Amino acid sequence: MFGFLKKRIPKLNTSYIRQTCGNTAICFRTATSTNAILKDYARQDAPSYTVVVAEEQTAGRGRGEHTFFSPLGTGVYMSVLLRYEKGNFRPADITAAAGVAACEAIEKLSDHTCMIKWMNDVYIDGKKVAGILAESGASDPNAYSKGRYVVVGVGFNVSMPEGGFPEEFSDRATAMFSSRAPRYAREQLVNTFFTAFRRLMKKDSFSVYGAYRDRLFILGQRVVYEGMGATVTELLPDFRLQLAMDDGSTRLLDSGEISLPQKGG
Repeated sequence: MFGFLKKRIPKLNTSYIRQTCGNTAICFRTATSTNAILKDYARQDAPSYTVVVAEEQTAGRGRGEHTFFSPLGTGVYMSVLLRYEKGNFRPADITAAAGVAACEAIEKLSDHTCMIKWMNDVYIDGKKVAGILAESGASDPNAYSKGRYVVVGVGFNVSMPEGGFPEEFSDRATAMFSSRAPRYAREQLVNTFFTAFRRLMKKDSFSVYGAYRDRLFILGQRVVYEGMGATVTELLPDFRLQLAMDDGSTRLLDSGEISLPQKGG
């Protein structure tokens, strides 16, 4: 990233973020990946709800082998650490809570209505505005519960990049603001997400399921899974997605990638 651009973009206000996220919140101008950094802190016994925030990621990741476009000045990228507690460690619940919290945060700070594409993408106006990646680990891999944790990463597209998004995903990515975001919008987004996420993590799984299902725009819609057409027929309470495949079979997905049919195709 050009040095003159770094000087032009105000740094995140760490003190503002720590007012809500606590004194363990750590902010970076540039990071490899907030998830990777926070997993390292988790292995060093960082407490639950430690937060890492970055203005830019050089190795941002999505699900599988996907990368996450994370340039300076257009978004904010954050990860939250959750320590194992009996009854709260279902990864699908955590990803769903993060999705709902991301929707609530974006809606509070903009005039958009957010929807969710299973399992971890947040959409506005038919395009992706935020993505979620939850990864689990353990400080002591030889113990079932000792040191177990989940790191939940969320990347928000806050402002449109100069010249737009790269061509390979310009037709499916968008941002909260079409021009430069208001001052402190990124800090407010981090704090609002953190507050909503922490509140949702205190709720029972069925409450989170209801809030998530209400925002799932693909219910009843046509999708593509493993190269075959399908219709989404239901989201089960354990967050598995039910598909009616075009070959007459039924699939229940607890992971995997579904895509939306090409427009006009």
